[in-house]
Parts: sequence; structure tokens; C-alpha cells
Amino acid sequence: MGCIRRTSLSRSQGPRSPLGPLLLLLPALVLQAPLSGCAPEKPPAPEQRGGAETPAQGAEAAPETARLVPERDKAVLTFAGERGAFQDTNALEKVPEEARGMVRVSLLDGPRPAPGKVWVANLKAADEDGGYTLTTVPRDQYEELALGQGRSSQVTLPEGLEPPEVKPREADVIVYKTDWCGVCKQLIAYLDRKGVPYVAKDIEKDRAAAAELQAKATEKGLKTGSVPVIDVRGEVMVGFNRARLEQIL
Repeated sequence: MGCIRRTSLSRSQGPRSPLGPLLLLLPALVLQAPLSGCAPEKPPAPEQRGGAETPAQGAEAAPETARLVPERDKAVLTFAGERGAFQDTNALEKVPEEARGMVRVSLLDGPRPAPGKVWVANLKAADEDGGYTLTTVPRDQYEELALGQGRSSQVTLPEGLEPPEVKPREADVIVYKTDWCGVCKQLIAYLDRKGVPYVAKDIEKDRAAAAELQAKATEKGLKTGSVPVIDVRGEVMVGFNRARLEQIL
């Protein structure tokens, strides 16, 4: 819609009326509203724009650390359980000792971590005040970190296995696993992400692989009731121990 321009008003040469000045101002007031629409548009204020929150909106950065005091705070503790499955509890004493090194803590009445991250803690040793310091890790890495502390899944090898003949090594890294083992899946995901070449063998579907694993375990004096079992250039370890595996690799 076009802009309306102000036109000049001629003055009467006759005697002035007391209402003259008001009558002269009336057209100008009527024209003022349309004229205001001709001003250039202004960009929206920062708080009116879409997108991420800004400090002007009162948004606060998520804290980097937090505290858990079991006697005071209500929380859900998530830990690595049997067969690579995660379990929840609200009681610290119900977390197995071997799983306390990496426990996810969901505070019910406390600060929340940044989006995409979770609170984790080492619950093996409390601080002087009986509490624990919480830090954050990406959510998608929590399972690997928790299961990568020597965790394993129980498995039973078939009976009547015969040790195979000694064969040349076919790969630097061999993983003996099962389909249902959660720890095995995390180990495979870790090797894939690191770009480590490996050969994976399912000891429940491949009887020769089960016999091969039993022969190696017997030679090394290891028990064969758990998976994954990892053979790295002849060094055999039971369970997914991330720190030890990184040292060997």
C-alpha cells in the first residue's frame, strides 16, 4: 500500500476563529498513522528471534559437576549387570562392588547435566563427607565405559569339544562372542570405532570356534564360562577391559 504524503494547508485571510488552530491540527493527526507505516522495518530484538536460548532469556549453562550424598539425595543408580544388561536401583548397597566404578546417577531433585550427557560417578570410595562427585560423559558412551571395566557375560560351552589342531594365526585380534551378549556388542562397537581389524566368532553357532576357545583357555589356564574372550596376538583376556585392551593394542 502506497504512502500518503502530507499536503500543505492554506490559511484563511478572514478573521481567525478560536477553533482555527485545532482545525488545522486535525488533518495532520489523522494522516500521522498512515505515515508511520512508511518507516523502514527494524530487525526483531534478540529475545524475539528463534533458535538457541541466549543469556538475555535467563538461560543458565548446565553445571560441569554435581554431588550425590546418599543419605540426603534421592537418585536412580544405573549399573552394568549380568549378561551386559543394565539395572536400576535407588539403594547404593544394591550396586555390586564390581560394577561401582562407573555408575550413572539420575538425581531426582538435583541439577541436570547438559543435553546429551549423563551424570556418572565412581561409587567405590566415598569422600570425607560421605558423598560422591558426579561428572558428565556423553550418553552414547556411557554403556561402553561401564561395560569396559572387565565386565563379561556368563556362557556355557557345548560338551564333548575336541581341541583343534594348531593353526597359523588368522588375525591379530580374535573376539569369541555370542549373539545375546551385551558386553560383546559394546566391545565390537569399540573396535569398529577405533578402526581395529578383528575376526568375530560366535561360540554358540560355530562348534569349531568353541573348541578353539577352549583349547586357548586351557593353554592359558583360564576359565571358559564367560564372553567375550579376546585374543590379541596370543594374549588372551576374558571380559571387556577397556584400559587393558588399549594398552595391548
